[in-house]
Amino acid sequence: MTNENIENIDNKEQKPKKEKKSHFVAILSIITGCCVLFTAIQSVFVFRLTTGNAGIMTYTQGPRDEQETQESEEDERRPLPPVDPEFSIEHAASVYDPNKTTLSTVEIVRVVSPATVSIYIMGDVNGVIAPVFSGTGFLISDDGYVVTNEHVVSDVLEDGAEYDIIVDVPGYDRPIDAQIVGTDYQTDIAVLKVEEQDEPFDYVTLGDSDTLQVGELVVAIGNPLGRLEGTVTVGVVSALGREINNRGYTMELIQTDASINSGNSGGPLINSFGEVIGVTNAKISTGEGLGFAIPISDVADEIESIINNGYVANRPYLGITVGNVRSDEYYGAVAGVFCSEVEPGGPADEAGIMPDDLIVSVDGVEINETDDIIDVRDRHEPGDEIPVVVERNGRRMELTLVIGDSNDAAR
Repeated sequence: MTNENIENIDNKEQKPKKEKKSHFVAILSIITGCCVLFTAIQSVFVFRLTTGNAGIMTYTQGPRDEQETQESEEDERRPLPPVDPEFSIEHAASVYDPNKTTLSTVEIVRVVSPATVSIYIMGDVNGVIAPVFSGTGFLISDDGYVVTNEHVVSDVLEDGAEYDIIVDVPGYDRPIDAQIVGTDYQTDIAVLKVEEQDEPFDYVTLGDSDTLQVGELVVAIGNPLGRLEGTVTVGVVSALGREINNRGYTMELIQTDASINSGNSGGPLINSFGEVIGVTNAKISTGEGLGFAIPISDVADEIESIINNGYVANRPYLGITVGNVRSDEYYGAVAGVFCSEVEPGGPADEAGIMPDDLIVSVDGVEINETDDIIDVRDRHEPGDEIPVVVERNGRRMELTLVIGDSNDAAR
């Protein structure tokens, strides 16, 4: 056998191997194509899932094609609103007034902080004069009148108390001595006077708390814990007219979620225009974000009277504490407004009203709730005589009450 024949035989033996390799390449190509196709389909599905076009099951009525057509037409008519990347509570809760300038939080702080002061009641602590109590206040005039809470300075007024009051005013390098002009126990308001300086003080602008809306932006500035002067917190008006008992007197307060802590008492609560619309005075410590402030419009007259007279003058006073009893509150109870306490020596005591008396009418007005008595009282002045009908032990009697002056109320 020649070499040529050997080569021919070798060629014949290698031909089947080439055909087998071609089949393997074809199969591998098919598998690769299927993988690519599957990956493409999966990518499309994931894209539709993440964009909300797949994976959400809803109940629809009618043919599916008709529903999809309607949704497509609605999408064309109602384009999605753009997402605001700068959303903030400041923008969402600020209010607008065509006659006023709406301020940012930074601008509000810049306007009000210079007039927000920290108050310290100084006393002897183990032989050293140091702060015993602390609070906050705000200047309302350039000559140094400061509004704060009565409970911040009440200990100074106690018999035998030996305390001094100093005030830290922003921009001054030393504390300034202050004196109490007057206080009002009923509204929890006090006015101080700081020593006049060479330059007039910055002072706040008082707003109208009667125009507040729930959800409106508010800013609080204060001295929490007595050592964090000028602390700023931001929130909204959570509610209006929250009734809280203040040592026997009912107060209707602004509720806010702006953080209020011990030491904030007497500080300003401020609206979107940089106006003080409340005096912070309370919090509920068992919850979070439950702070309260006295509406400034409710105490503006009292503040003015304290400055002019040293006390709240000519405010009608009855000398009783009353409460509502509902028909379903106690078994067999008679519904109505009952007298729970009588101030000894006060107008009601002098008239002969006694605890547990049912108040039937005052000055001819039928009494169905406690606010009815307050409305009648506030229409009169000290010295006015009014008839009061009460029911005692099933018998009605008419008494004559001479309205007193709240300044004469015993504490």
